[in-house]
Amino acid sequence: MNIFSVESQYDLMTEYGAGPEFQAQWVDIGDLHDVARRLQVTSDTIVTCDFQTAVRSVSPLSDMKQVWISSLASGWSHIFRLSGSLPSPVELSLGGHRVFEITYFALVGEIDPPFYAHNGVLDVEFLAEDEYSVHCANLRFNDRTPLPEVLEQYLVVLGRITGRFLDRDWVSSQGLLASIP
Repeated sequence: MNIFSVESQYDLMTEYGAGPEFQAQWVDIGDLHDVARRLQVTSDTIVTCDFQTAVRSVSPLSDMKQVWISSLASGWSHIFRLSGSLPSPVELSLGGHRVFEITYFALVGEIDPPFYAHNGVLDVEFLAEDEYSVHCANLRFNDRTPLPEVLEQYLVVLGRITGRFLDRDWVSSQGLLASIP
């Protein structure tokens, strides 16, 4: 059992069909259709479904940019990359919004530090800022920490910031499977 949350968030997503790669964004926009509009998704490419259905519907090797956009907490949406690449967090943050992004490549053994964009400005050192460092309480980060544990710690930090962890209710909620041009 993971000491940072009741259940490992990454293990849960893997259980529901997500592959070994993980790339997602947390956006402080509560309206899923507003997020889709900002991503320039056309309404005819949107399918409402749960996470597992979205994962099964997409080939991770596809050249298309496909995402599952879901509600996370009040005022927050989550964008999970299914294929292709995610949109720029900088562009998505324009208009005073906050966007956090985590990228983990299990097969090559790499994890990027979380990206943070606010109102068009990228900040990769945001965890050291007073506003966000409080969310790192009781978490350990060092060079010897196994990458899956580092990912889990980043997910815990974002759960604390947004007020919602990636849990079974989130996985089974209805979101928007969408293709990004």
